[in-house]
Amino acid sequence: MKYIINMEDAYQLDNPLFIDVRTPQEYLAGKILDAINLPVLDDLSHQEVGELYKQTGPQAAKKRGILYMSQNLPEYFDKVQELCQSHSLIFYCKSGGYRSSSIFGLLRGLGESVYQLEGGYKAYRQWLLQKFNVLPQQFNFISLDGMTGTGKTEILHHLEKLGAQVLDLEGLANHRGSHFGQIGLGDQPSQKDYEARLIHKLLSFQQPLIFVEGESASIGKVHTPKKLYDAYKSSPHQVYIDSPLHLRIKRIKEDYINEDSSQKTLEILTTIHNMNKISQERRDTYIELMHHHNYEVVIKDLILTYYDQHYTLKNKEFEHTLNNLDSLDTARRLIRLYLQ
Repeated sequence: MKYIINMEDAYQLDNPLFIDVRTPQEYLAGKILDAINLPVLDDLSHQEVGELYKQTGPQAAKKRGILYMSQNLPEYFDKVQELCQSHSLIFYCKSGGYRSSSIFGLLRGLGESVYQLEGGYKAYRQWLLQKFNVLPQQFNFISLDGMTGTGKTEILHHLEKLGAQVLDLEGLANHRGSHFGQIGLGDQPSQKDYEARLIHKLLSFQQPLIFVEGESASIGKVHTPKKLYDAYKSSPHQVYIDSPLHLRIKRIKEDYINEDSSQKTLEILTTIHNMNKISQERRDTYIELMHHHNYEVVIKDLILTYYDQHYTLKNKEFEHTLNNLDSLDTARRLIRLYLQ
């Protein structure tokens, strides 16, 4: 049996689980989707071994690395044995080199049926980039466009519950796409992790039609790769979602305002304070209104004088225009238009 395997073979294993043996810092910068981090060296030890390699060569560096790795081996082995009971474990490091080879060889010598990813994380990144070259062109995207608060994300969630295929870019990016898009959501994934989420979601689809929101290329700090962005922006299936102003205000308030969360309120006030594209006087007015819980006034003014003013159709043609009074009903209408 082959125990040093590539990406395609890895996903053919029974219940595969990738084990990232790199440092926590490397793991946070980008990882294989759903991989867990079991580092053989922590950040400081890895840095020290790297410096030793530069100064004295590989032998001294390997000796120091083995010393650090050996200190945690009993706990490491216990964790591996636990995970092996329910998963096929595939170990990887940066490029399939010393770190993953060392722990893989040791575990194989101890009788554990584990695997090593050929080429490591670098090979995974190449695999992702190759998928981006071909996958977007294999689908027909139905792109929902419209102004802030018209309920596009809510419609997508209903579509998914109704059985449609949905690529929720905002969900994968952990950001709502607006100036306030990060409020209450925590950190976004790294750019590399966002790309991994996109590819694996595309790979999960079984049919050619996919509903997506017509997002800009940038969603918070991450960016949708150009081939995917071009695929849904140039699709002939463009749908404009409209909605009355009072419903737009209501949706935005429900999404962003939580009077029981002081942290969320602080994030909103900080964001308003940092909005340099509006005057200081207006920012001060918004902050004062927020302190007095006049949220609807702030939301309405931001919609009319900020968000709607920055939204342009640029002579875009739409296949359909739907007035979203109820997001579930709108989702059902889209199902009838495209899937029945």
